Amino acid sequence: MDSMITAQYFIKQSQFRHHYTVTLRGDRQLYHVHNSGFTPGKPDLTFHKSTDASGPIAGVVKFRHFSSDAEIGLGDPKQPKVKEILHKEGFFKTAHWFRMTVKDGAQTFTWKRTHSLGRGSEWYKLVEESTQSVVAVFSAGSLVKRNGNIDIYVPLGEQFYQMTLFTGIAVVEKSRRQRSSGAGAGGGGGAGC
Repeated sequence: MDSMITAQYFIKQSQFRHHYTVTLRGDRQLYHVHNSGFTPGKPDLTFHKSTDASGPIAGVVKFRHFSSDAEIGLGDPKQPKVKEILHKEGFFKTAHWFRMTVKDGAQTFTWKRTHSLGRGSEWYKLVEESTQSVVAVFSAGSLVKRNGNIDIYVPLGEQFYQMTLFTGIAVVEKSRRQRSSGAGAGGGGGAGC
């Protein structure tokens, strides 16, 4: 499958504060992802097209309160180019889906846990629902290395690449927060990606 990769992102998470860094091959930094989970009124994840939080904003993720859904905005948060909802499927399932317009019109894509693709401690595949084809894989690191990568296999354009990256990190971050809150209540701790 590696020969069919059309886009690849490498993701690292800082040990403290849980910010993310997204790089391309050759360690060229693409985004600094500011994680502000406890700041009312601010997005939970802000993607800065720079090496720190002072650069221009490329997109945001806002987790909805009292819901498992998230709002995803590409571009300036005041006037996003694309705004979609990342929905969680069911109460106990770990699938998350979004719908967006790509080359062939509106399509639905779902992040699902997988054990047959990827490497690391958490693996997700992004499936295009009408064909059930795998269009991306997120290998989300480990508790020790705290890094991972997203491989995209279809050339559906820059906005699709961004949506895949932003929703993938949103799924992993939501999972990390749930584990942290559960572990905090139980006396332990843990984090992914």
